Amino acid sequence: MTRIAVITQGCKLNQYESELIVELLENAGYVVLTVDDPSVSAYILNTCAVTAEAERKVRQTVRHLKKINPNAKLILTGCYAQVKRTPEEYTALGVDLVLGNLEKKRILNFLQENGIYASQDYWIEDDISFEIVSNSVLERSRAFVKVEDGCNNGCTYCVIRSLRGTKIRSKPIEVAVTEIEKLVQKKHKEIVLTGLNLGKYGRDINASLTKLLAEIAKIKGDFRIRLSSINPEDVTDELIELIRNTDKICNHLHIPIQSGSDAVLKRMGRNYSTQDLMRLFEKLRKLDENFSISTDIIVGFPGESNEDFEETLKLVSEAEFSRVHTFRYSQRPNTRAAQFEDQIPGNIRKERAETLIKLAKKVAERYRTRLVGKQVTVLVEGAQNGVYFGYDEYYNHHETSEGIIGDFIRVRICSVTEEGVLSKNVQKQASNG
Repeated sequence: MTRIAVITQGCKLNQYESELIVELLENAGYVVLTVDDPSVSAYILNTCAVTAEAERKVRQTVRHLKKINPNAKLILTGCYAQVKRTPEEYTALGVDLVLGNLEKKRILNFLQENGIYASQDYWIEDDISFEIVSNSVLERSRAFVKVEDGCNNGCTYCVIRSLRGTKIRSKPIEVAVTEIEKLVQKKHKEIVLTGLNLGKYGRDINASLTKLLAEIAKIKGDFRIRLSSINPEDVTDELIELIRNTDKICNHLHIPIQSGSDAVLKRMGRNYSTQDLMRLFEKLRKLDENFSISTDIIVGFPGESNEDFEETLKLVSEAEFSRVHTFRYSQRPNTRAAQFEDQIPGNIRKERAETLIKLAKKVAERYRTRLVGKQVTVLVEGAQNGVYFGYDEYYNHHETSEGIIGDFIRVRICSVTEEGVLSKNVQKQASNG
C-alpha cells in the first residue's frame, strides 16, 4: 500500500489536518494521488460530524469510494470517527480502519492495521505544538495554519466540543510564527489562522489572539493574514485596534451569530444579545465603512417562533453581511438542545432556510454594490478560459482579465455578479495612460 488519496470534508481545521497527513505520508515515502486515480490502493477520508447532513455525506462518500475502487483500503478518520459507534456500524459501512482525531496525527503507526482506534478522551493530554505544516500540499497561494483546538463554550446544539474536547490547546506563539515564516518564504501570500474556537487562543499558555497576531504581523514578506472564524464575544476592542493599525490583517471577519433573536440565542447558550452584535458591527464599520462581516446562522432551532425568525431576517438585513452560511438545525447526540421540547418540523426548517438564503443573497449583493469603483487587492488563485480569479481583502470573489497566479494585483471593482464582482487591473490602466 504505497499509493494513497486523502479526501477532506468539513471545516478549515480539517483541511489543515489533512495537509498534515499528506505531509507525513509524503515524508515517509508514500505517493499521494487524487481521488480519481485508478491506481490508488488506499483512501483516507477525513470527516465531519457537525450536522446529520454532514454525516450523511460521509456515508455517501464511502459508498462512492467502494464503488469506484472496491479493492482499495478505506480509512475513516476525523469527527465522524470520534462519535461512539459499534463495530457493526463500521462493518456495515464498509470501512477497514477507523482512526480518531488523535490517531490521525500518528497515522503512519496505523496504516497497516484494521479495526477501530479512537481514543474518546484524547484531548485531555493532547498537544498541538507538534502539528506543523511546512508547505501547502495543494500548491495554492493561501495556507491554513492551525493555532488552537478545543472549545469550552456551552452552546446547547453543538456536538463538536464533545468530539474535539473542552480543553483549550494553543500552539505556542514562537512555534506558530516559525511555521508561518516558512510558509511565507515558500510564497504563500495569504495565511489563514484557524482553530475550533479561535478567539480563545492563548487562554492555556498566558497569551492571546491579539498577541499572536501582533507577532505574525512582524514577519517580513508580502503576505496578508485572515482569521477563519471568531465568536462575537472574542472580537475585543484590543483586537479591533490591532486590525486598524496593522495593514497585513484583512478587513474581514467571519463572526458566527447563529440567530438574530435574543430568546433563541439564550436557549442556544450564546453569551451575547442582538444589541451586542449591532454595537460590534458598528465598531467594525467605523474602522472601515466597507468592513466585511460574514456569518453562520441556524434556522429552526427548538422553540424558534415565526417572530424569532423574523427578528433574524431583520438583523441580517440591517447588518449587511457580505455572506451568510445558512444551516437547518440538526439534532445531535449528547447535546442539550436535542432534548428540548418544541422541536421544529423539517418542512418548516427547510422553508425558513430557503427564505433566509434568498434574503442573504440580496443583502450580500447590496454589500458588493457599495464597493463598485473601489480599489482593492486581489490574490490571484487561478485562471480559466482567459479569466483570472481570486479573492480580495474583503473576501469578495473577483473575475478579471489580467493577473499572475499566486500574486497580488491591484484592481478596481467594476460591477457585481451573482456570486462576486468583475474588476479591472489598475496598474495596467495606469501604464496605458
